[in-house]
This record gives sequence, structure tokens and C-alpha cells, in this order.
Amino acid sequence: MKLFYKLNLIFFLLFSFNSISNACDFTKIAMGTQISSIEDKYDDLSVTNTDDYGDSTVMYTYDTSLFCDDDLLKNTFVNIYIKEKKLIGMQIEGIASDKNTNEIYEFAKNNFGLNDDQAKSAKWVGAVDLSSDINSILYGKVMGFDGIHEALEISSFEYADFLIDGDIVEAFQ
Repeated sequence: MKLFYKLNLIFFLLFSFNSISNACDFTKIAMGTQISSIEDKYDDLSVTNTDDYGDSTVMYTYDTSLFCDDDLLKNTFVNIYIKEKKLIGMQIEGIASDKNTNEIYEFAKNNFGLNDDQAKSAKWVGAVDLSSDINSILYGKVMGFDGIHEALEISSFEYADFLIDGDIVEAFQ
């Protein structure tokens, strides 16, 4: 009986850690990846390959839960940025500003090593650079009309400027 209990515990822990580490593989997609190869894995990503926006950056907005099975992101949406039919960035933003639950902070802590006591503060507004050698990653809180909003922006150094460039086309599904 003890052996059965130990085996169940081992399997539970193995599958739990596996599901935690893969809770949002979408944020780990390399920037510059062709959008057609991503669409095969993520059925809800409905970007039409026949759309031609030229040199413009196109932003699509989705419920984050369509791409990430992580409870910390259940109250968020994701802006997906595409240029020349390549994924160039994503921005995860909180929906409810009045709760200030730091869920995106916790997600960034678990996945990108964010550890900033000041950023956890309910009234803090600012940005923390979590960039690596490959990716430009920014966590921030911004004061909006209805309170403080959390956001996490992921791109590469090559494409990061296109996420704030004035030439962004909002596409609607």
C-alpha cells in the first residue's frame, strides 16, 4: 500500500511540475517566427495569411486564456504584434485595475525571474527591465483613468521599437 501511495505521489508531482512549466509556452515563441507555423499549434490565432499590411505592424487582441493555461493570466488579454507575417511581440495586460492583485507580476516572477519588492507595491507605477540576451522583456504598471494596470511586454531587441511605433494597425477578428 505504501508503494502504491509513493508511486501516485511521484506521478502527481511529475505531472504537476510539467504542467506548471508549460503553462504558457506561447510566451516562449521566438520573435521573428512565421505566423503560419504558430497558427498550426494555436487554432484560435486567426490571422489571415492573405492580409497584406505592407510595412505596417498589425496588432491583434485576444483573451490570453486562448494561448496560456495559467490561472495567473485568467484576467488578462494579450496584444499580439505581427509584421511582415512574423510574430514580433506580445503584450499581456490586466483587465481589472481596481483589484491590483499582482497576477502578472507573479507570472513574470515565475517565468522571467522578476524579483522587485517595489514593483509589488499597490501604488507603484513604473517599469522593470527583465531582458535577456535574446529578448526584450518589460514588466510595468501604468496609471490609467480607472486605476493602475499591469502589463508584460515581450519582444526582441530587433523588433521592440515596432511595438511603440505610430504605424500600428489594429486588426479585428
